[in-house]
Parts: sequence; structure tokens; C-alpha cells
Amino acid sequence: MKRKKIINIIIVAFISILLVCTYFSETIKNMLLPKVTVVNLKSGAIGDAFETQGIINYENTHKIYASSDWNIEEISAKVNQNVKKGDSLGKVDNNAITLEERQEEIQIMKLEDELKTLRNTPNADKNKIKEDEYELSTEKLKYQQIRKGLDENGNIISDIDGNIVSINSQGSSASANSAALFEIADSNTKFSVSFEIDSNDSEKFSIGQNINILINTDEKDNKQKQVSATISQKNYNSEKDTYALSAEIGDTLDLKSGDKVTISSVEETKRYDNVVPKSCLSEYGGLDYIFVVKEKDGALDTEEYVQKVQVQVTASDDTNCAIKAFEGGSIPQNYGIVMSTSKSIEDNSEVKLDTEN
Repeated sequence: MKRKKIINIIIVAFISILLVCTYFSETIKNMLLPKVTVVNLKSGAIGDAFETQGIINYENTHKIYASSDWNIEEISAKVNQNVKKGDSLGKVDNNAITLEERQEEIQIMKLEDELKTLRNTPNADKNKIKEDEYELSTEKLKYQQIRKGLDENGNIISDIDGNIVSINSQGSSASANSAALFEIADSNTKFSVSFEIDSNDSEKFSIGQNINILINTDEKDNKQKQVSATISQKNYNSEKDTYALSAEIGDTLDLKSGDKVTISSVEETKRYDNVVPKSCLSEYGGLDYIFVVKEKDGALDTEEYVQKVQVQVTASDDTNCAIKAFEGGSIPQNYGIVMSTSKSIEDNSEVKLDTEN
């Protein structure tokens, strides 16, 4: 019995040592593996073309402002919600609005009675009548404004069909914040794109110039559509030595505020679907190759390794090149294409992804 217990202890100890050794050997191996940075295939221009990134903004939207008399109790609408004219967007303290209406009604009735008395008085003061008439018209205008934008129950009503793009619910009144309570984009809302360029590139862009906007339509298949925009603003920032530009977009193409797009200064730029930095290319025996990072099952976890893929370069410039698979093959996507490596790699070399770059 004692002998059997000793054997069991030895077996457990052996397995534990084996697991610890395996773990540390894997850890040491990972430390020694080539560390690689990767990029993905993307659409891009090759040659003498300037490209930068921009952000889509709304050029004009419909705004609903809170009255200074509103005590907002609830915001029921949400950003990106489609609304119809007459829909409730929120609610104010209706009792306070009703009280204000009644106070104004009393003031109007007093003025109307005073005017009636004056008009029926012989040799009435005409200046006083004019004074009261002016005051009465002013009070009636004030009365009409009290419930403007609200229904009889105190609901804040949308006055157009559209999509809510922003809500400013901070503060209970317009006096607390001058921003619009609701901002709504309707079918007539236009878009602009804003971007920043270095002063050295400023001559490439001028007000009235047309530029190309490249919009991602399918991230998975790397598809883009090109639309035109016209530069409307160009402002210099002396602190950063840059220019901030804005361009109005003609074709909205299901754009959204905040979308990131690519901007090109060239009207007729030759673009390619599979563009990578030239540092991704390796040459062996006069042929061009790339290394694609893939995944496989390892002893303790999944492992990354590289597959050497022959490619053809269809176009190139000083920094980038357009590639295609050799003889009708395909370029695997997986984790990306190796752009740099800390050590030399070969086909099927195990690697470690550099997630910091």
C-alpha cells in the first residue's frame, strides 16, 4: 500500500514537472521567436498622388432649441432614431407651461378690456389707445411662443421627418446651454469632409478645387466608391503650421457623420485594389514573395506562422506597390502580411505578432 502511494506521488510529480517544463519551454520559445509587424491589403493610389484621411460632417441640419421657460423632465428620443413630423421627442413640466399661459391670458384680457373701455370713452386718448394696442399685440405674440414646439400635454414635438444625429440634454433650459436640444438630419441634409494637411502640401489644395473622396463600401472585400467634393474652406493654423480644410460633398451615398474617408488631390488617379508597402516584398531568385501570417494549433495554444506566397508586382512607386497572386492564385488574408521582422524568416517559420505597432 505504501509502495503504491509512493508510485502515485512520483507520477504526479513527474507530470507536474513535465507541464512546468513545457510551459517554460513555450515561454522561452516565444521570447526567441521573430517578432513581426503586419499590414492588410488595401485599395490605394500608386504614383504621384497625395492622399490623406478625413472625417465626414453634416453641412446643414435642422435644429430644435429648448425655450428658456422649459423645465425638461424627460428625453425619450435617441441618437440615430428615425422620427416623423409630430413625433414626441421628450417632455417638459406642463404645469409650469400651463401656468405661464394662464398668466399671459389674464394680461391679454386686461388689455382687451382696457382698450374696449377707452374706445367707448368720448374724446379718448388716442396715444393711449395706440400704446395699448401695441402692448396687446406684443402679449399675443408672447402667448403664441409659450407652447411653440410643444403639444397640449407638454411633449416636445419634432417638426420634420428625419434622423436624430445629436441630443444635448445637459441643463434644463436654453439659458443653461446655447446648443440645440435636438439636431435632425433630413433628406435635404448635405455633407462635408474636414481634413488637415501640412503647410508643405498646402499648394495642392485651393478653395473651389475638386477632390476625390474614397468611401469604404465593403470592409471585408476591400471595396471603395469614389465621389467628388469641392473645397469650401481653407484656414491656416499658425501654432501647428497646418491647414484645416473643408469640402462640400455632392453625392451623399449613405454617408454618416464621423465616417473616416480617404481624400485624394488628383482628379484622375490610377488606383489598385491590393496595395502594400514595398517593405512587404522579399526577392528570391528574381521572383517576388510576401509572407502571410497564419495560425495553427500548438502544444498549449494556437501558434502563428508564416506562409511564403509568390506574387506579381503590377505597379509601384517609392513607398508602395500593387500586387496580385502569381498565376491566378489567391493571397490569404488571415492575420496580415509581414511588413517588418526582428529576425530573418522562412516559409513555415513560427513567429510572434508585434501588437504594439
